[in-house]
Order: sequence, then structure tokens, then C-alpha cells
Amino acid sequence: MNNLVLITSVIDTPNKPLSYTPIRSIFTKEERFEQTKKTIQSVKTYIPNSIIFLVEYSILSKEEEDYFKKHVDYFINIYDNSNDNIKNDLHSEFKSRCEGTMTTIALNYIKNNNIQFDMFYKISGRYWLSNKFDYNKFNEEISVIHLIENDKNNAFTCVYKLTKQHLLLWLYFLENTAPLLYNIHGFESIFAIFITSIKTVKYIDKVGVSGYVSICGTYIDM
Repeated sequence: MNNLVLITSVIDTPNKPLSYTPIRSIFTKEERFEQTKKTIQSVKTYIPNSIIFLVEYSILSKEEEDYFKKHVDYFINIYDNSNDNIKNDLHSEFKSRCEGTMTTIALNYIKNNNIQFDMFYKISGRYWLSNKFDYNKFNEEISVIHLIENDKNNAFTCVYKLTKQHLLLWLYFLENTAPLLYNIHGFESIFAIFITSIKTVKYIDKVGVSGYVSICGTYIDM
């Protein structure tokens, strides 16, 4: 089974506040680059037959760009071809708009380039799969989701798995419904709204992912 793994990444964060905090990231570009390297390596370690697709939005050095191109199967840097609308979305004070825009661009790239896969995974850059990640929990023809504190209105977006059918529905939702919600809800709440519209979803208590929250450096182990 071929597993397409999308990694969304912004290693060079803009010096602009978010709606809920004046600090967007306490980590330097260099630190975020090293953290994203760890993301890539963890996917290769814990998800067999992985096809890694990295979507970045940063001005990259040649070293950074060369590393990404060498270590993933598909790589695009949205920054290279972004217009003002995309830039405004990805620098928005509303984090849900940033995440939603980047995810929409990535999913359209998969669709338009006819990338072949069996199952789809998403992991946020700078977070990494840990030795607590149990691939057997995901290795079914079903979407796999973690609810934060078992709250049906708060679905974890750092790591999730969708079937091909549900992935197309997620893209449709992002293009047609989510933009109406970006300034109202966080992306976890928006994802939860989408999840309620699909069936045959498996919920898991433990994901097996670790990393540092960008705005404060808090370590998480979910």
C-alpha cells in the first residue's frame, strides 16, 4: 500500500502577530529547518511505502532547497509563485486561513498532477512521529482521526489520515465551505466540522507524534 504523506511547512515565519498571540514563532529559521528535517526522517522511519510531498512557503537558501529536493519525492515552494492574495492568506493573523490555504494548494497539486497513492497522511512540519506511533492503527482502508481531549468539536490537524474518497471531499470542503469559517473558528474546529460530514472514521486516543508549539516552545507528546 502506497502512503502519500503531505508535510506542510513554513520554516521562515513572517514577523507578524496571530489573532491570539503577538509571537508567531520563538524558533529561528535555522531551528525550524532542523525540526522539519526531523519530520521527514520520522516519516521514512515509521510509515512504510511512504511517498513524501513537502509544501513549503519560505525564501529558501540553496542548501535548504537542495536538501528538501533530495530527501522528499515531491516538493513545491509556494513562495516562488505566490500572488498577493496567497501571500495575504499565508501571512494572515488567522492561523486557520494560513493552514487552510496551504492545504488547499497542496491538495490541488496532488489532484492536478495525478499523483498516485492508496492512502493519504498529513503531518505538520517541525513535528515528528515518535516510537509511540503505531502504524497498525492506521493501516486500514478507513480515515483515522484524533480528537483533542475527546472533544468532537476539536479534531487534531497535526497528524491525520484520510482515504482517497475522503481526501477529495476535504478538498471540496476547503474550497467551498472553510473560507467562510476562517475568521470565526480555529483550523481544528473547521476540520472537526468536516469530519462530522463523513462516515467510516476511526478515532484513536494516541497518535504518536511529538514536537514543540511554535508560539511558546511547549513540548507536546500526543
